[in-house]
Amino acid sequence: MSDIADIDTEIIDPIKIEISGDKMEAYVTLPTPNGNRPAYGQIEVLGALDEAGVKAGIDKMRLMDILFNQEYDRKVLVASGSPSEDGVDGFFEYFFHKKDSNSGKPRIRDDGSVDYTSVNTVGTVAEGSLIAVYTPATPGKFGFTVTGDLLKPRQGKSYPVPRLVGCRYDEENYSYYSLIDGKVEASLTKIEVKSVLDINRNVNVAYGSIHFIGDVNIYGDVDSGVEITASGSVNISGTVQGSSIMAGDDIVVKGGVIGEDKVRLICGGNLETRFLQYCHVVTGGDITAKSILDCNIYSGGMVRIEDENGVVSGGDIYCAKGIDGKVFGNHRKIKTRLAIGKNNETLSRKLEYPKLISEIDVKLKAITSREMILNKEAKENHSKSNLLYIVRQNKANLLTEKKQLEGLFYALDALYGYDDYRGYIHGKHFYPGVIICIDTNEKQIDSELVKVRFRGREGKITYSMDEMEL
Repeated sequence: MSDIADIDTEIIDPIKIEISGDKMEAYVTLPTPNGNRPAYGQIEVLGALDEAGVKAGIDKMRLMDILFNQEYDRKVLVASGSPSEDGVDGFFEYFFHKKDSNSGKPRIRDDGSVDYTSVNTVGTVAEGSLIAVYTPATPGKFGFTVTGDLLKPRQGKSYPVPRLVGCRYDEENYSYYSLIDGKVEASLTKIEVKSVLDINRNVNVAYGSIHFIGDVNIYGDVDSGVEITASGSVNISGTVQGSSIMAGDDIVVKGGVIGEDKVRLICGGNLETRFLQYCHVVTGGDITAKSILDCNIYSGGMVRIEDENGVVSGGDIYCAKGIDGKVFGNHRKIKTRLAIGKNNETLSRKLEYPKLISEIDVKLKAITSREMILNKEAKENHSKSNLLYIVRQNKANLLTEKKQLEGLFYALDALYGYDDYRGYIHGKHFYPGVIICIDTNEKQIDSELVKVRFRGREGKITYSMDEMEL
């Protein structure tokens, strides 16, 4: 029962009517009849209510009970207003990873250790994935007081269909679906799926690792402790230090790469950078740099050193097509192995790659089915969206690995398609300690050589100055 305040009271011989201060309740009190006064009648009580201003919400059944049971000298509720009900605003439910209260915090692994690379995550979706579902606004419901005043509700706010880029809208079920693989950016006015992820800052442990279906552009440096995986290309305007990069297509690092023991640069296309130092590198295409120091390199294309003073020193380099540089090795006779052409290892890899690609296709089929199931489950259980995000990360990794293997396979397949292979190793200066390998032949340089082009001919290694066999 509501509190009674500022009660308007009128006694109508002898019926007492009380109306609550908010005009949402009205009460009647019937005094015990005196003398020969006849019993109260319904018309009499209704008349008293009307004269007191009670116009709506009268419970006539309750009023009849009062009269029949002769409930005298008791204040009884006989009329109630109806409060207005505000409408509910329309809202979007998203089915991809969005920043929430846990964003920016490291993830605790099952073993209790801390994964600092997970603090910054990107919402990615695959083609055909459910992105969002819109729940329309509901209208408000009008109310009234016992005195007949109308109570106006707040109407639910509706939102129009956002501007769409890279996605489509199904108006039948108010759902939004991705048309491409990529990153999702969503607001009340726009839903966009981009095949390019732009990061306008340095990437480090505080930012987190990146696993993206599409291209990644980083306008800054990449510090140690993170891993970048992209099914497309990776472009970095600064330097990379102590971090691994895997790309399905090309990798471009304008500032150069300083590696560590476990640092890998792997791509299905070309690698272009200022310098490479202490890295493990695998590419399906060419490698272009100004210097390469102590790296292990396997390339399906060529290695080109474009600086006049560029050095290739230390490490083990294999390129399917050739090596074109300036200075190889150093005066300390550091071991530097330069290999091109066809050999047992390249043939073994060429035969192995189709099997590996086929195995990835099987995994992709399974993970795509899992993704579709999670898409449906996430519609009913929003907590599934985080699991869906992890599945899409794994899918990005598999897509990247597949494109890398395809790039390497196509390069070796083309190499073995030529019966008369004409690859070469060319440089302005070769120091002792450099090992030249062409096809299955190998020879160590014992004295300094200047302006030499090495080729394989008739099962031997020759150089261009006088065709003298080494």
